Amino acid sequence: VSKDDPATGTVVLFLTIMAYFPNRMAAIVCASVLLLHTAALEITWDQQKNYKVEHRGSTLFTATGGIAAFAGQKWYSSSAGTLVFSGSKAYDGTDKVLGDFKAFEVSWLAGETEFITTSRNFANGLTATFEQHWPNGATGTSLVAANRSDPNAHLGVVANFPALTDPTLPNTLSWAGSFVGAQHNRGFGVTGPTGGPTVFFDASDSKLSTVVVLSPLDNFKATSAGPGTTFDGATQAFAPGTAGTITSIPPGFTQTFVLQAAAHGGITAAVGEWGAMLQKVHNTTKVTDITLTNIGYQTDNGAGYVFCRGFAPKYKNCNELLIDEIHQLKAAGVPMGYLSFQGAGSSTLLDETPDVPSPPPSPPNAPWCVNEWGPDLNASQRSHGVYPMDEGQFQKATGVPLQLYAPYFCQGSRYFKRNNPASQWTSVVSDTTLPGCGSYGFQDVTPDESRKFYDWFFAKGIAVGMASFEPDFMNQNYNCVPEFIESTSNATVWQHGMTDAALAAGITVQWCYAAPTDVLNSLDMPALTNFRVSTDFCYGNSWNVGSSSLIVWAVGAAPSKDTLWTSANGGFAVPGCSWSPDHENIAAELHVVIAVMTTGPVGISDLVGNTNVTLITRTIRQDGTLLKPAKPLTSIDSSLAAGEGTLAGATTAGASGPQGYVYSSYSGSAVQVLAWYFVSFKIKTSYDLVEVDFYPALSSNTKGSLLTRVFNDGPCINGSKASTCVRPVSYAGGAAVTIPPSDFSNTTGGTDFVPAVTTVYSVCASGWAILGELDKYVPLAATRFRDVTCTSDGVTWTLLGTQGEKVSVTLVSQAGAGVVVVKDMTIPAAGVVRASM
Repeated sequence: VSKDDPATGTVVLFLTIMAYFPNRMAAIVCASVLLLHTAALEITWDQQKNYKVEHRGSTLFTATGGIAAFAGQKWYSSSAGTLVFSGSKAYDGTDKVLGDFKAFEVSWLAGETEFITTSRNFANGLTATFEQHWPNGATGTSLVAANRSDPNAHLGVVANFPALTDPTLPNTLSWAGSFVGAQHNRGFGVTGPTGGPTVFFDASDSKLSTVVVLSPLDNFKATSAGPGTTFDGATQAFAPGTAGTITSIPPGFTQTFVLQAAAHGGITAAVGEWGAMLQKVHNTTKVTDITLTNIGYQTDNGAGYVFCRGFAPKYKNCNELLIDEIHQLKAAGVPMGYLSFQGAGSSTLLDETPDVPSPPPSPPNAPWCVNEWGPDLNASQRSHGVYPMDEGQFQKATGVPLQLYAPYFCQGSRYFKRNNPASQWTSVVSDTTLPGCGSYGFQDVTPDESRKFYDWFFAKGIAVGMASFEPDFMNQNYNCVPEFIESTSNATVWQHGMTDAALAAGITVQWCYAAPTDVLNSLDMPALTNFRVSTDFCYGNSWNVGSSSLIVWAVGAAPSKDTLWTSANGGFAVPGCSWSPDHENIAAELHVVIAVMTTGPVGISDLVGNTNVTLITRTIRQDGTLLKPAKPLTSIDSSLAAGEGTLAGATTAGASGPQGYVYSSYSGSAVQVLAWYFVSFKIKTSYDLVEVDFYPALSSNTKGSLLTRVFNDGPCINGSKASTCVRPVSYAGGAAVTIPPSDFSNTTGGTDFVPAVTTVYSVCASGWAILGELDKYVPLAATRFRDVTCTSDGVTWTLLGTQGEKVSVTLVSQAGAGVVVVKDMTIPAAGVVRASM
């Protein structure tokens, strides 16, 4: 029986069993049962109430530490006999989303505290869940309070179910900490409340045929990735659970964890299928966001005008400067859709001079905290800064909506009763003695007042033209506030207060510096549309988004690369930012390409007169609408399997990947891929793409006939031979797609950051292939091409754009052996036109 091919297994089982069962129907039924067993992901139990996880008949994990629960400041465990068995039952059921399942429920007593564990194996053979339930709640659950001398007590969990040991899939991909940082092959080392889901695979399997994802299914902000061991520290284990910082469990509280196996293997596919399952469970939807549909101008850290110091003498102030910049860009053919106004002017920052000087607070204020928001500043306060203009008047003068910024509130903010008795709002205050919180003195609104506070707060922003809101340091907003980390629900209530208020007000939200549990919590937040997955442009390396983007895409949100420059801006030194090779002129294209292909915001921040219009118009339509792929750019599976992380080319035993960075995306749909895109840089030697590097996977109908082209690799002239424009490739015995090496001749000058954008096209059965708009990085973007259809003798499509916009559409015939056809089209007043070839 071939475990990798259940279809083959069916034939072998059927023929074998027929020899023993003269009755044909009995043989078929028995074969079906055996086949289901070998294909299913399932949690199995023995008579001693020990469990393990199996997949296709093989053991994936054992659970040698058993089941344990912490209550009344004491551990109780099945292995020690202190967690007392009080009953069990097996039953069948149906989940309204995940379908039919078989469950096994075990009731326990942890002292006098009732604790119930339930495993569910779903009929799809791909999903299994672990459920912890506390019918009457529990007290004394804080591991921190019970182990104050242990600096790692905050990493623990309240219960062990699951606590998976002895993994047979040796390699992992996970996420942890701020910017949902990718963790390659950290294994049991991804721990604590900032740890995230874990993907298990075998890198030595070139087909990545078995990939499984472990994650929470609900109550995300109450979860922890666990300490990396069983409860007693005796055995390494993947033991996610309810966070050990929580002081008590409310009655009826349930925490569920899910194992999801990929239907056909592949890391990207597995994460995508896991995310689709989560989105279905949580009925995830997202609203339209101007920061995702249109190009914008930003004043974030690393932007030319983040502090607006040293601005050109011809401007009286920074208000005038930004107004002029927005209008100049529009005149140059780059119309801004919004202004992300995140620097001085959107808050009273610490480097501004207050009306009444006061000594610095102790502990120190957190970076970028807000005393009073820009819309609340009076004329006297504005006169001290570089933005003296009323914010509403400023927005009207720019002619574009604003994205405003407030990460948290300074300790002296007058918005709260602790500083201003006349205020209506109560705050929670950070504890700078908590791990990682020494520099973060701030306050936030209490969870129960969060919704009303943000209704009030957002009304101020909307009155001055705000369309989007960005809080920051979301990781610290959780980890540094005792009221959040000690409760199963407070953090979620606080977060929903913000995002639900945004939804009601018709604005959108981006979260920055977020942890994996924040990303998962967004499944139920329609107004929360995108997450920063890169470091600040200021510090360099903001192109390193390939693995972090994967988890954000999975939950239906957009990954966001930080602001970018389209040129070196004359080597301008932004305060606090060191120059790095990826800020050189030659490297600017990489930032532009990655930004548009993340599907997140594309926010430029050049100094006045320094924008490379040629580069940026490759990302937009004439009206500033972004031309994006169908999926965010993520690392190819060969890179993920090889352990690509901070250092490109890091390798895992048994795996081979590119010696550098290769990210991929596509246009079209999973059932009809029009083109795959591969963005490569810092590639030491050429690399041939293998089948697992394509997502969606190559189909049997398309893999034998593909065309490839590198952006700007010579012209495709109407009437010329197709071979001068594209190269035929095949994954059915022909030549593979080759990723070219990068230029390492001047790494100090950034030559290794020059991207190669390789596009691989599907070919219609007729031999025609539509290449699209070849002067754009995404030549077949859905905001330009719709309803692309192969016909018996050609191809048809719908073209979108702005009235009068001229678009050249390129096609080739005879599967690349024919000629190039370029159709020059003009968009009519309706903004849409149907065409064919």
